[in-house]
Amino acid sequence: MFCGKCGADIGDAKYCPKCGNSNDPDAPVKGVKTVNKIAYGLIAILIGGLGIHRFYAGKIFSGIIYILFCWTGIPSILGLVEGIIALTREDDGRGNIIVREDSYFV
Repeated sequence: MFCGKCGADIGDAKYCPKCGNSNDPDAPVKGVKTVNKIAYGLIAILIGGLGIHRFYAGKIFSGIIYILFCWTGIPSILGLVEGIIALTREDDGRGNIIVREDSYFV
């Protein structure tokens, strides 16, 4: 077997001896979190104007920004869009979707 990150031959090892990348599909990856697709989508659509879905996804800073600007109505529109995007994304087979720290929309 080869490492998906650096391409080194790792045999049956769980971690690459060269770069330390994990070959375990259930291992946590830095900068990536999984959330339930249905829960995230419904929270975003129903109370997205308060940024609760951002807190649920672990994006604390943007959740605070949503709360600060909730009186403008803009976070409500963004929450609706984010909820629709989340509900239309393909899940991992267990009902979860990946949320990346470096990406704004889910």
